[in-house]
Amino acid sequence: MESHQGYVTLSQEGPPRLELQQTEGPLFDLPDNNGPKISFSENEAERDSVKEGNSKRTPLDSYSLLKNTGRETHKVSNAWRAGNKARIPLLSLCCLLIMFAILAAMIVILLVSDGQDVESWGAATMNIGGHSHYWQVSVSAWLALANFLLSKTLAVMFAEAVAVSWWVDAIRGQTLKRLHFRWAVGNSIQTVALHWRLWGWICVGSLAFTIFAGLEVVLQQASSSTTVLSLIPRNMTSELASALPAGFSGVVAAVAHDTFGVVYFTPPFIQVLQDYKIQSPVSLDLKGCDSTSNVSCTTRLPGVGFQYTCNATRSALLDPLSTDPSGSALQPPNSVFQVNVTTGIDWEIGLSVLWQDERGYQGKTVTNRHCTLLPALVEYPVNVTQGVATLQAPTSQVEWTTSPSNPDDEALLVDKVLNLLPIPEHDKTLYRVWIEESDPNSGQHSTLGGVALAFSSLFGSSIVLKSDVTNFGSDVAVTGSFAAPYAVFEHGTGDIDAALNNTYASPMNALLSNIRDIMFRTTVAIATQRVGDYMFPNSSALDVQTATVPAHNVTAQGEYRVYHTVYKTNRTVLGVAVALMLVAILAILPLYDGYWLLGRKVSLSPFEVAKALHYSTVVIDKRTGERQPYSVLDVVAGPDRVPQSGSNLSADELVKVLGARKVRYGEVGPNILGVGLIEYTEPPKAGRLYD
Repeated sequence: MESHQGYVTLSQEGPPRLELQQTEGPLFDLPDNNGPKISFSENEAERDSVKEGNSKRTPLDSYSLLKNTGRETHKVSNAWRAGNKARIPLLSLCCLLIMFAILAAMIVILLVSDGQDVESWGAATMNIGGHSHYWQVSVSAWLALANFLLSKTLAVMFAEAVAVSWWVDAIRGQTLKRLHFRWAVGNSIQTVALHWRLWGWICVGSLAFTIFAGLEVVLQQASSSTTVLSLIPRNMTSELASALPAGFSGVVAAVAHDTFGVVYFTPPFIQVLQDYKIQSPVSLDLKGCDSTSNVSCTTRLPGVGFQYTCNATRSALLDPLSTDPSGSALQPPNSVFQVNVTTGIDWEIGLSVLWQDERGYQGKTVTNRHCTLLPALVEYPVNVTQGVATLQAPTSQVEWTTSPSNPDDEALLVDKVLNLLPIPEHDKTLYRVWIEESDPNSGQHSTLGGVALAFSSLFGSSIVLKSDVTNFGSDVAVTGSFAAPYAVFEHGTGDIDAALNNTYASPMNALLSNIRDIMFRTTVAIATQRVGDYMFPNSSALDVQTATVPAHNVTAQGEYRVYHTVYKTNRTVLGVAVALMLVAILAILPLYDGYWLLGRKVSLSPFEVAKALHYSTVVIDKRTGERQPYSVLDVVAGPDRVPQSGSNLSADELVKVLGARKVRYGEVGPNILGVGLIEYTEPPKAGRLYD
């Protein structure tokens, strides 16, 4: 007798013989049997008479495979069909192909979505019941679905791999402890974690199966979103003025019969000037450019402006203090900064600018610019954001008749001229009236005169220095608001010499920038306010306004700039995640080693395993020569014990007692397969029928 951790087993040479005491009653209590029911007590000696109640039992003949005697009506036999082709694990192979297809689909989704707009990628519109329905599946949703399918498919594959591995191990012969360990590891990785054991490839496969779920999280990180600027070429259309309406800007008045000129502005041009003064946004309806905050468009639009023709000269200042031949003191004024705009009704505007850019009054210390502004159709580079247009830097240079002595001064940029605008017939009539009539009527309108008057009012300015002998100093006169920012006297004005040592910045860039701002606003206002031409009706001394608006739809190629959220695929993370997933999947494949040894489809169903373990070993008793069934799971065996002792032991307790027994799944008797002791069990025979 041997003791194993509290359990007692009997030692004997051969397998124990099962002997049960004879009973007079029938083996089963049939419905018509009203006699006492006989049961065994724990010591198999004491018998209790248990009266049977009137409870109904299911008749045995209700089972199709059993007769009333409880015996099978016929035997069920299957051939053992082993081999590569016969036993190839088709389910696992299908799962493997499905997983490869899912991985390929995930890679395609991540690569195709890279750089695609989040709002539009994967979006579709469906008509259901006459109604349009918008739906969208994001990349993260596709990845989540793919990961779900991958995990479930791998779970099916791993379950079959564990079953194949378990049965192959059983066929080759293995201890009960190792078989139990293989099953436990296949069910949960905690067996490896708790016992710190790595027995065989089953542990590697279980680790790979567990890690696979974590790799799904890594794969999710392969796709993220980021905000980018996309530049898209696109045609853009807007309605803009193609010319100044006749009589657009100013009103002509005759004063004292000898002055004929523009004295005030028309209402549309007043609105333009007011918007310029407060720098209100220029609203522009640009078709092809969305008005959302994340979109801006750059394009070149034709509009009303000027062609600039300039010449550059230099001049000297006058001696601030001298005497004439009679000995009288001469104190001439010196203009050190000046902007002058020629006004009138002519079809051009004159712009004269000077500023002192060198110290002192000896030599040519003053720069002069004389420009003629002719009305023209020019090209404005603009940026439009949320329906608001902003002028961009001009790209063309001023046309010089006399170039500046300093080459750097030549880089005076203006808008590209498309073509000059002709003088309207209305203005030709106005000139003729001005020349021919001695007393022209007031109230007539000028196309360009109001523009010139506005330039003169806004930009006309000067800084004049004069010696003051009486007060031993200098007089300084600053006229016009435009000159104020330039009136910075670094050397002071305490005396005339110090005052004339001051220099001033060039106002040309500021002048041209302000002029183009006014003219671009004019271009937009003519179209939006529908400003019509003036004309002189027959036999009428006053002009009248018509409904003819010189504005047209213009289409230009532009650049659609959109800040939008796009998918960003991290190819490094994608490659690492997919590679590790493939390694995890491939780590399970060695569990199929020996699948060709199997002769039927296998699983770890408790019914299938129990059938293999039930009275699995049938041997010949060496003493009597009789066949005797013997279960490898018997804890205590003997002629006076019922087999399967230890029925209330846990799996771990059974392993402690029985784990060292080496068993094999094979022939435990003629045409009978089961898990028996390895010394009494032969491997299954291919093609043989087994009951």
